[in-house]
Amino acid sequence: MSAQTLARPLAARVASLPAVADSTETGGTALPGVKRAAFEALDAGHTHYTDRPGIKPLREIAVARLASRYGVEYGPEEVTITCGATEARFVTVKQLVGAGKAILHAGDAAAVAGAAALVGATLTTDPDAPDIALVYIGAGTPDAQAQALAERAGAHGWWILFDAGVHDAGGAFHPARIEALAPLTITVGSASEQLPGWRVGWLAGSKAANKLRAYKQSMTICTSSVSQWAALGMEDSTYGNG
Repeated sequence: MSAQTLARPLAARVASLPAVADSTETGGTALPGVKRAAFEALDAGHTHYTDRPGIKPLREIAVARLASRYGVEYGPEEVTITCGATEARFVTVKQLVGAGKAILHAGDAAAVAGAAALVGATLTTDPDAPDIALVYIGAGTPDAQAQALAERAGAHGWWILFDAGVHDAGGAFHPARIEALAPLTITVGSASEQLPGWRVGWLAGSKAANKLRAYKQSMTICTSSVSQWAALGMEDSTYGNG
């Protein structure tokens, strides 16, 4: 019985989780730089737990990516490396939304739907819906619409989850560039474009950063050490847009 088959009963029991499709990936597609970095990490003995936030060089890559792509200035101490963007989204929704609350979005919340279902939150496109706790800005949200959602969040004190892992590649808006919104904005990203299956993502920023980091540690302690060191071998700056 495949892992995909075993996953189906759980998905069937949890409302709105998407069906699990059989994977056709065969693996073996890691970039040469990623493979080399992984081998070097093994030879150097980087096989145990890392610091809770993740290794600093990888956090610095995420910081550089956000500065280059969106003009957002974070320090590496504001970044936590996660087990893919999926874990980062779940940690954020679990800690900042919770059961009975709502997530406002622009019709593009598929990436966060599973996390919402698991915690008992609802998804809505109605800005006047009750019990909104968080605004999700993700794939395909035009800049003007994203800014309007973010500013509404600021007016109501809602959290903002900006998903750099799936955000429209053409967009340049980032809510953390607005000073009043920066404390409310959690940015999620992924290295999946260059490291599919290695489970490397991150979350950055907000006044809830320490709370989110602590909850991530309670679930997985830290992201796989070898995967983190392997991510240093990515050959260009697309980290955060995968």
